[in-house]
Amino acid sequence: MTSSKRIFIIDDESDLTDLLRYQLKREGFKVEARNDPFSALSAARDFGPDLIVLDIMMPELDGYQLLRMFRSDNMLSETPVVMLTARASVEDRIKGLESGADDYLGKPFDAKELVLRIRAILKRVKEHAKTPDNRIALGNVTMNKDNHKVRIGGEEVPLAVTEFKLLDYFLKRKDRVQTRENLLFSVWKFDTEIETRTVDVHIRRLRKKMVDAELKIETVRGVGYRLVEKAG
Repeated sequence: MTSSKRIFIIDDESDLTDLLRYQLKREGFKVEARNDPFSALSAARDFGPDLIVLDIMMPELDGYQLLRMFRSDNMLSETPVVMLTARASVEDRIKGLESGADDYLGKPFDAKELVLRIRAILKRVKEHAKTPDNRIALGNVTMNKDNHKVRIGGEEVPLAVTEFKLLDYFLKRKDRVQTRENLLFSVWKFDTEIETRTVDVHIRRLRKKMVDAELKIETVRGVGYRLVEKAG
């Protein structure tokens, strides 16, 4: 039930936060909002959100800076983040995803679309919590779903929710080629046409975190990706 799910909104436009608060409460979510980015971190920690909706273009402290703060905070590092911004170019979207966002929506946007994206992300998080096969080990990579931890060579490597889901998917399908479209459907749960570059951005982020792994995600040109053992 979404009634127990908590959404935290950060945007310097009070009209927008009022509208989103109203729309999301109608959908059964518990909602808290802040227009002052400087108070957002402490307020979010107090609220304990299941998902954060974050504006990018705010004075003095922008969304990218806040997102980095969330990702380095021990209470909010794994909380999914949807970024909202009037800067909706491909480059801006990629920058947001590379900074650790789970999704990106340009302004103006449709409130129904935002709700659908929020539900899709929360569904992914819920699936992680319910997966019975809770431990996977390949090479020097160990994944434990009970505590949402990944270790590479014994060292813990922090992964965002989508990165964790993506690695889980690859670990279960080692040596099998996965198309971008298949990854979008299976990992992101999107069955409509979404930017396939979203996959590329998350793969790039995951590769950086797997630099010490005995496994690698290789590009199969013109097709997609597959997880293989490193040579030697």
